[in-house]
Amino acid sequence: MATASHMSLLLLLALVALTPSTSASRNVNLNANLHLLLQLHGFPPGLIPDPIESFTISPVGFLPPTFDFTVRFKKPCYVQYVYLNYFAPVFTGRITYGKITGMKGHKDQFPSGEWIDMYDVTAVGQKLVFKFATATVTYDRALFEEVKTCKDGPAIAIADHSNELISNELISQLPISAE
Repeated sequence: MATASHMSLLLLLALVALTPSTSASRNVNLNANLHLLLQLHGFPPGLIPDPIESFTISPVGFLPPTFDFTVRFKKPCYVQYVYLNYFAPVFTGRITYGKITGMKGHKDQFPSGEWIDMYDVTAVGQKLVFKFATATVTYDRALFEEVKTCKDGPAIAIADHSNELISNELISQLPISAE
């Protein structure tokens, strides 16, 4: 009888076989396959936003099933989770059940305003543990169930002295490279 690990491996191998590596014309299928990959590895589907231009996965280990991945966005992607996140046009890492490691091309804006590289994510029950270059933080996985949509750039609210919103301005000092 096949174990859950064997079934997961079979499903992932089928996903690899069905995933086009460069076709942007099938964005809906690409997005669905990417979010399925996340779920098969114990992560919520919204951990990576839509829309993606392409993604590739390559098996690097079978026990446990481990894959290198590359996600390509058409242009830099900004999305608001707990804090503002930046995805470079090319985002890479390695995924195994419950862990994403070696991420490149992803930054998080901390409350200080500093953009900090994110390296690893670990699923621990109903929590996700994020390891950054200078900190480790834990959030409820429910914050990442919804698949968010990339924005061209983050907007900040500009208020007058009475705290009434005057306009939304695009931040000009954004990371342009995750390297």
